[in-house]
Amino acid sequence: MSKTLKSFRRIGEEESAMTSRACLLIILGFLVCSLSFGGRVLPIDIDVSTFEERIETDRKVQVEIEIIDRDGEKSENISVSARQLSHEFYFGNAPEYLLYAYAQTSYNRGRRFGIRPLPEEDLQEYKRLYLELFNFATLPSFYWADYESTEGRIRLAEASEKIAQWLSENEVPVKGHTLVWGNPPSVGVPAWIEVKGKLGQWAEVREYLFSRVTREVEEFKDLIQYWDVVNEPIVQPWFDSIGSDYIAESFRIVKEIDPDAITVLNEYGVLVNERTRRAFISRAGQLTNEGTPIDVIGAEAHIFTAQDLLGQLRSLESIYLAIDELAQLGKPIHISEFQIPLPAVIDAFDVSISEAEEIQAEIARIFYKVFFSHPAVEAITYWNFYRAWQSGSGFLRDDLSIKPIFDELKRLIHEEWKTSVRLETDISGKVAFNGFAGKYEVSVESGALSETFIIDVKKGEKNEFTLVLGQ
Repeated sequence: MSKTLKSFRRIGEEESAMTSRACLLIILGFLVCSLSFGGRVLPIDIDVSTFEERIETDRKVQVEIEIIDRDGEKSENISVSARQLSHEFYFGNAPEYLLYAYAQTSYNRGRRFGIRPLPEEDLQEYKRLYLELFNFATLPSFYWADYESTEGRIRLAEASEKIAQWLSENEVPVKGHTLVWGNPPSVGVPAWIEVKGKLGQWAEVREYLFSRVTREVEEFKDLIQYWDVVNEPIVQPWFDSIGSDYIAESFRIVKEIDPDAITVLNEYGVLVNERTRRAFISRAGQLTNEGTPIDVIGAEAHIFTAQDLLGQLRSLESIYLAIDELAQLGKPIHISEFQIPLPAVIDAFDVSISEAEEIQAEIARIFYKVFFSHPAVEAITYWNFYRAWQSGSGFLRDDLSIKPIFDELKRLIHEEWKTSVRLETDISGKVAFNGFAGKYEVSVESGALSETFIIDVKKGEKNEFTLVLGQ
């Protein structure tokens, strides 16, 4: 098996002794074949055509543009070009490295980033590459044990503000992660709070928690638009001990301080574990029925091991149907945390690191198509960008060179999923097309006259525009 799989090469290389449809082996009971996607070879037979069809029918919207002159006369046979500039959909990441760059020794979990920060020119390159690919960011600095490891000593406020300010200046919406996460002895609960719980001082824990939520939202209400208010209440229920209303109260506090904040209830395992999903839907449904101001449902889609990877690759339609179930809550859905660690790819397919990087890119492409194809999904966040939490899952190598996953998702997001058309107006002075939601530059040419307009195409709205020439 190892020898066969390690013969994978880019299409066109002479070393490849197999055809693009050569079946190789059986893993976990399903057939594994070599398929070509985007010029690379993926050792799994995956049919994504159903998801591609759903993207065409469920993700694109109808756009109609009418061209008239200053006198209101309709203009026939006018050349109209529409080029998409940006997405309404959020493609995000968690730029965790910046916490280390700005906080350094104050960031307890920054050791994997090395013994010293990147030089300034490399830091600027990191930022440039981030903005080249993503239009959304999750700021993972608000784990309570990181943020306030010692009572009253706030460690990451300055670094968080600096990162959020940079993102704001570049028109990237920010989500703060996370205000409430009951997972001792880990980053969600500082040791000094955990001790109070062990001593049964739950009323005090409750008071500290709500004070902490209040402090962070007040401090960042001008810089952070989204909050993961409560994280993993089903699989990490430690805070249930402070009262079953802690979720509702946490959401109420956030909305009271910042009515414009978009609040997220986030959970682990809901796409692959039926029991967790049912428990989460039951609790989220009850909270919603009681008036808890939950705006968005966050669904984590973590891959950790080879077993996770192979199991989910053979369950893509089941994952889509799980999103369907979550959508019945009537809220938009964010795929809030997703990653593909290189060790999982290497273990699953017995390949080298360089081969695993190629396969990782193709697997990312497959999952993004599944997630993007569901009309209830409004965001996908990949975790992380550089020296990621899960080994090798990021987009950049240690030397900041770009991995295949960067190029593959850039092509998918900024080429395949961006609409560009050139049409001529009909007798009624109109053109119509189906396109992805977002901002468009519309260029109109009439004889020697050429004008450019910006339109904002939105999902779920009537996208009819009248453009007036010569105004």
